[in-house]
Amino acid sequence: MRPRFHSRNSVRNMLPFVIIPFLLFLILTGCAGNTDYPVHSRVEGQLSVRTDIDSTADYNGFRISVLTQKDGNVDTLGTAVTASDGIFMMDVFAPAEGVYPIVVERNGATLTMGEFVAVNDDSVSVSGTFPLGPRSLRIISQENAAWTAYKNAKAQHNRSMVEVIQSDGYTPEDLGRVAGQTSTILWSIKNTYPGTIGADIAMAESIAMMEGWDDSLVLERLKEVNYDNESIVAVVRAARRSKTRMEGQDSAFALLQDFEMKVPEDKVPGIRAERVIAYSDGGLIDEAIAIATDLRREYPDSPWAEWATRATYDLENLQPGMNAPVYSVTSRSGDTITSSTMESKFVILEFFDPAEQIWQRDLEVRDGISRALSDFMFQTVAVSVEPDIDINEALFDGADHPGHFVFSEEGLDQQIVKDFNVNVLPTRFLIDPDGILVAKYTGGALMDLERDLASIVESLNRLAEKMNQ
Repeated sequence: MRPRFHSRNSVRNMLPFVIIPFLLFLILTGCAGNTDYPVHSRVEGQLSVRTDIDSTADYNGFRISVLTQKDGNVDTLGTAVTASDGIFMMDVFAPAEGVYPIVVERNGATLTMGEFVAVNDDSVSVSGTFPLGPRSLRIISQENAAWTAYKNAKAQHNRSMVEVIQSDGYTPEDLGRVAGQTSTILWSIKNTYPGTIGADIAMAESIAMMEGWDDSLVLERLKEVNYDNESIVAVVRAARRSKTRMEGQDSAFALLQDFEMKVPEDKVPGIRAERVIAYSDGGLIDEAIAIATDLRREYPDSPWAEWATRATYDLENLQPGMNAPVYSVTSRSGDTITSSTMESKFVILEFFDPAEQIWQRDLEVRDGISRALSDFMFQTVAVSVEPDIDINEALFDGADHPGHFVFSEEGLDQQIVKDFNVNVLPTRFLIDPDGILVAKYTGGALMDLERDLASIVESLNRLAEKMNQ
């Protein structure tokens, strides 16, 4: 199986741009023939308008564009305009196989945005009748069908999680049941759409989702994942923790060393970084720092050198059991939020980008968690690293999100962001009522936070029952 490229960061970084239609006029440059864009997909389709909206049957002027970001600017990978019958054809030239935004405009207005899977030599059909309402643009191909199946499974998982969390007296086992159901569905995608990007990512997430719930299943499924799976580092990370629980730290260290020798070269630093985390989790701080130092030395001019520097800072300042950094921030509503005002409460301290894909994907579950815990001794403090006030406020357009929200005017340079050494978004810290760090959760680790919170709530409930006896 050839390596896959899933450009989640590209999708995330695109969002602030593509929602502003006039910027599209700045980027209508062709990519054909450019060796930087070797992936070629052929696209044809038809767009129309509901007859009760427009009975003229003139469907010209729809502009369809597939986009990416290059050197900080939005770039067009393919674009076409419909004829009067609504039919269009276009070639998409992408820098790598992956998932990219697709935008449909007409008369200067953005009508819909979706996700387009670009792979080499693929033929894709696109259709839609506007206004779409709750429906999505129909993007048909084997790759895009796999991606849709993956997204649908994740969306159903989020809805199920919210239902469980909002129910009375839910337990960690309830979360595990939902995780098991979703994991089975995700794992099955590889049988229906073998070799696709969606199947690769679904396999990886189905394994990561079961870590801690069924560790033997994690290790069994690990055997079926190709070393060139784009998400292999995330898979190995989950497997390492399962291995630790089942067979001990030495077996887990051996697993990491084995994969470091077998994964593609571009994945080696990720496995090496996981070794840093593994030694840290095992309380071997000096050994973890030594591996981080080697990582920094071996990849001096790469992002991994910066990661190793930050990891060393974490090892020395942000380990579970240490005092959390003190902070004082002003919330969106004008309240002053400080470490001292949060005393006697568990604090979920979040750092996020409102346009980031993982944050948006998990927002419904995140809100459900915060609301479900509102009657307990928990508070959520969410710090946006996006300095643009309009982008931040758009998060609340017609929506109410629980918790204290803080907008960082200095972005990643805000003091609280630097003190908590945030370089992956979203990042969450769980801090206990005494101001002690309990755990850190980065990227798509909301499931781990859910599990820990459920255990804490269960313990608090048992304590309350004893006190009332």
